[in-house]
This record gives sequence, C-alpha cells and structure tokens, in this order.
Amino acid sequence: MKRYLLLFFIAFSFGNETVKAQAAFPTTANVDINRIKAAVLVHGDMFWNPALGIAACEFPAGSGKHINFASALWMSGYDGAGKLHAAAQTYRQTGNDYWPGPLDASDTLTYANSQNWASIWKVNLTDIQSFLALTTHTTANTPPAILTWPGKGNTYAAGNGGAPLTITNDMAPFVDLNGNGIYEPLLGEYPAIKGDQALWWVFSDNGPAHTASNGLPLDVEIHAMAYAYSRGTLIDNVIYFDYTLVNKSPNTYTNYRLGLFDDIDLGYAFDDYIGYDSTWRLGVAYNGNEDDGQSGGFPVNSYGKLMPIAGITMVVLPGDEGTSYVPAGSFITFNNDNSIIGNPFNDTGFNNYLRGGNLAGTHFTNTFQGPGAPCLTLGSGPATNYLYTGTPSNDSQWSECGCGNSPGDRRFVISTNNFTLNAGGSEHVVMALVTTNLDSNNGCPKAKFDSIEIVADTAWGNYFQQATAIKKVSVNNAINIYPNPAHDKLFIENAGYNSGEATITIYNTLGQKINAPVNKNGQKYEADISRLPYGLYNVLYWNGDMQTTAKFIKE
Repeated sequence: MKRYLLLFFIAFSFGNETVKAQAAFPTTANVDINRIKAAVLVHGDMFWNPALGIAACEFPAGSGKHINFASALWMSGYDGAGKLHAAAQTYRQTGNDYWPGPLDASDTLTYANSQNWASIWKVNLTDIQSFLALTTHTTANTPPAILTWPGKGNTYAAGNGGAPLTITNDMAPFVDLNGNGIYEPLLGEYPAIKGDQALWWVFSDNGPAHTASNGLPLDVEIHAMAYAYSRGTLIDNVIYFDYTLVNKSPNTYTNYRLGLFDDIDLGYAFDDYIGYDSTWRLGVAYNGNEDDGQSGGFPVNSYGKLMPIAGITMVVLPGDEGTSYVPAGSFITFNNDNSIIGNPFNDTGFNNYLRGGNLAGTHFTNTFQGPGAPCLTLGSGPATNYLYTGTPSNDSQWSECGCGNSPGDRRFVISTNNFTLNAGGSEHVVMALVTTNLDSNNGCPKAKFDSIEIVADTAWGNYFQQATAIKKVSVNNAINIYPNPAHDKLFIENAGYNSGEATITIYNTLGQKINAPVNKNGQKYEADISRLPYGLYNVLYWNGDMQTTAKFIKE
C-alpha cells in the first residue's frame, strides 16, 4: 500500500520536475557487511528505493524484512541579516535540495559536474589489507575503489560512469604516507576508512535545483561516510553515518540546526509507535502491538510475533566536549496529511520541525495525564522538546503505548541543538542506525527500551573507545620474522608492541589471502606454512592502532 502511494507522489514529482528541475541521479549503494543491509543514495537520502517506492533497509540481511523506509538530512540556519536558509528532503515529491558533488569556487554546483560526482565509493577493509600486502602497486592490481578514490590530487580519481575528476580540495580521507597532501595510490596510499566496510560520497545543497524546501540554500557541502563492522557481536546491528558539514558560503549561520527526518517503518508500516531516550539521544520505533502485520499475513514481509526495536542515536554533536555531551535539540513527529502537524512544504515548516514546533512554529506539548488518557502532542500541556519519553511497558510514563494511541505509520525528526556554523568553517556530526535482535517482547505492551539502549551503548562505546580509523594507523617495521627463508614454521614477534592480541594475515604476491594457521605462543606468534608452495609471501601484522608488513620466503 505504501509503495503505491509513494509511486503516485514520485510519478507526480517527476512529471513536473522536467519543467522546474533536471532529473535526480539513480546512484545507490548498500552497506551490507553485517546483519543490516541498508541503501544510501547519492542525493543524501537513505534506506529506500525511490524508483520503486519501497524500503531498502533489510534486517536481518537476506530476510526480505525492513526496519526503515526513508530518511534524509534537514538543515537550517540564519545569516547575518536574519534571513532563514534551509535544506531538506523527504520523498523527492517536489524535487531535490541536495545534489551529488562539491561546490565550486562560486559556491555552486552545475548539473554536469553533479552528474560526474553521482558516485558512491565503497571499500572493504579486506580490500585495503590485500592492497597493503602487495610488493608493488599498479593500475592493474590496485582495486578500482582504491585507485579511483576521490582523494585530493588523485590523477586516477573517477566518478559516475568512470568520469575523470579533478580534485584540488580536501575530499575523501586517505593515508598520506609521504605527507605531501596528495593521494597517490600507486605509492601505497589508501583510503582512510572507518569500520570493516565504508561508503563515501559528497553532496551539496546549492546544486541545479533547491525545490524540496523552496528556501534560500545554505551553500553547505557535506562529506559523508557510512560504515559498519562485522565482528559477530552486537556491533553487527549498527551502521554509522559520519557527516562533515563544510560551509562554503560567506555567511556565518547562527542558530544552526541539523536533523534527521526518518520514516522508520518496522516491517508492516501501519502499526508502529515511536519514543525517545535522552540518555543516548535516541529516537526509537517499536511495534504498536504484539503481532506486526498480522503474523506476516499483510504484507508478507512483516515481522509477525518476532520483531525488532530500531532507532537512530546521535553519537557526535556540535558542542560535545570530551565526556560532556550536549542534549539533542528536539525529537518530534509529524503526520502524512495536510494538518498543522502534517507534511512540511516550505522552508519555514522544515525549520519549525527542526526546532520542536509544528508547522506554525507552536511548540509540541506534553498532555499525558496518566494511563489510557488522551496523548495528544498539541494541547494545553507544557511545551516540550521531546515527545514520548517514557518506557512503553510502564503505563505511568509518557509513551504512545501507555496512552493507548492508535498504532500507525510513524515518522520522526531528531535534531541537534543550536550551534554556529562559521563562514568557511566546518562541523562534525555522527549518527548511527541501531536495531535489537528479534524478540516476542518488543511490541506494546511488553516493550522496554533496555535492549535498544544496549545496542546504542555498543555503538557509542565502539565509536569512542574501540573503533580505530585506518588514518590513525601507524606504520612500524619493528616486527621480527624468522627463520627467513622458512620451511615449516614461521615465527612473528614485535618486542615494541606486545599489549593486546595481534591479527596476522599472510598474502601471496598477487594479494590473495593464504590459509595458514597462526597461533600465539607466549610473546610471539607461530604460523604453520608447511603446506604453502615455495615462493615469496607477505605478512600483514595488526595490533591496536599499529600495522606493519614484512616479507618472507617459503623454501
């Protein structure tokens, strides 16, 4: 049902877009290394397939069931003259505010240049490990994603359809081994990704059209990296979205807000609830009853009685300092209708939603008066920045479940607090899509937020304590390998860095991973190479934030 409604809107949009704007680009890529398979789109929206109007955020991956439907960044701020500037998108029904590609020297983005940049570069950690194991690097043996990575000065950089890109500014991050500021993959330099798989792309809000919000553009360029881990733990239920906002305009924006609009369907779209957890700056979606989509009967890809709880947590926000974290600015909802809390259609409406108000700018309110009492979000109660902050299973707290709201098709907007985005400056925001595993207790009235809080805590803990970006890896040639040449056993030790467990991988000269068992023996590692053919091999050694490679000969 939802698919057909959106197809109507999209068809209507595209039919009119030929008059007022040029067509959007269809480029899509998936984060698909762990338990979630999620689409990201080159215009900055996520989790859906616009051409078909269907969800594209599958959990568990391969199940045909989805935890999200459509999502996109919203931004707004005021220039020195007090004028509002905004950028936002929902379902592209009125066009696009965001376009792939960086802004040029005049802070604009032409359709032709946007077309060239309509690409998403996808790299796996194993690609980089294989690349590093090579003794020499050529255009033939360098993985295409590494060779064409849009790093500054890369002469091999290529975008949509192989279009050559000339990159004179900082774009995609990379490991700069010689410190000259130029990305040179044939010298052994490689993308500085996070996670076990990363997607990188760039989009801007002053491109060929700005028709989604119909407001003044911000002239902001967004460098985006979506990444995930595959570790056999709860981190496999997380995808990070890392955004760097670069203000290319001459304006310093005050009261700037960035938010995420999320139409967060869990399986069957029309029986959901939402809620908010302030501790993890977490917007949550859970099922409004104990049987999602009538046990899978309608539609066939509903979860039935085993369902997840999913959400978006804001991991890094402007204003965070050390272990002091600012609160999110607001968490609100709006309806798919033309009411005062309905679909936004201009810059003022998007801006008001980012600031905890309805389309007219009136703040949402907390009207909760006890179990089963009406739970309207507009009324005589006190103004609030955050809706439905209670635990669903506790009917004395403010939740959709406790109020007895009618379950339905929910969407929310979670935003930052106000900050200043200086002319020529930048800010950093990290969010994460998180989901619990399937459980029969994840619907109203049994639902609690404990399990989704654990996943959010995992996302935060991994980001701040354990996740190591490759760009921070140090190259150290201090390991000893012996004997060399070796016959049956090869010993690897690193006297200068013995804390923690090392990961050791052996590759042949073609960059192919070799199956050679490695075991720890005291302060050294022992590799069984007895079955390897004679020849030259590479050892890739990882320990914490240190990496090194070494060569040996099997005789």
